[in-house]
Amino acid sequence: MRAFLFFASVLFLNAVVWALPPNSRKPDTQWIYKSVHGKDLKMDVFLPSDYSLEGKLFPTMVIFHGGSWNGGESNWHWPDCTYWSNRGMVAVSVDYRLKNRDQVQVPLECVKDAKSAIRYLRANAKKLKIDPGRVVAKGDSAGGQLAAATATLTDPKTNDDCFDLSISCVPQAVILTCPWFKTSADMCPPKHLREGLPPFLTFAGGADHAIPVSEMMEFHQALKAKSIPSELYIGNKGKHGFCNGRNPYNRFFYWSINLADQFLVKHGILDGASMVSIPKIEKGFGSSLKEVRELAESEYQSFL
Repeated sequence: MRAFLFFASVLFLNAVVWALPPNSRKPDTQWIYKSVHGKDLKMDVFLPSDYSLEGKLFPTMVIFHGGSWNGGESNWHWPDCTYWSNRGMVAVSVDYRLKNRDQVQVPLECVKDAKSAIRYLRANAKKLKIDPGRVVAKGDSAGGQLAAATATLTDPKTNDDCFDLSISCVPQAVILTCPWFKTSADMCPPKHLREGLPPFLTFAGGADHAIPVSEMMEFHQALKAKSIPSELYIGNKGKHGFCNGRNPYNRFFYWSINLADQFLVKHGILDGASMVSIPKIEKGFGSSLKEVRELAESEYQSFL
């Protein structure tokens, strides 16, 4: 019995240890950014190591998960948030209302929540130590539509009244991975581009059957036509959601984070050098380290 209990405890500890990817940690706290019909909507918050310094304001990464506006969880982007907080940012992964769980119209109500999340951070910038002039919106798949919507959609119906609408929801930069723009015209960011928008960085998968590369090329060209800074990177063998960091062996994750870091430095939101390092990761107890290879230039395409 003792041997069985010991073996069971080892299995349990192993499950606990690997419940999070090795490139991730748990949030430092959660912030409630608004309440709707008695439900608190929260964001998982990752703080930089020098957050306690008096008088310092921090650039902020605001991430929206994917899941067709009907699924997904904020913890999907804990690996991203871990990196950006280590890089000196306040990084938040936003929980927003979903179609079946919350019985709401999507993506409209999701867009309202995304805009509210950014307005919350700016409305409370002093208390939360947020630099309102260095806010980045990032999203994957349906979350990409939300991140882009914060910058592009201006129809009054996409706002709610929980914050002063004079507080801008437009970020200083937008980062998209496999953005899902297949929605009605009034909710489709590419149809609402205008001059003066913030710079866009987009990652597309060459093997993403849900979103043809041609659509992302058209989006990139449309941004350029409006004099909006745009960079597009295509991972040749990338499938839908190919940049997600939940798999610690995902080479595309480290590649995309490194390029995003360089993009933010270029546009004055960060300074200094990227902190991305290609890890060696232990697969489990008693196993050898597995090295993640850096992506070769032949494995992706760049359009600047």
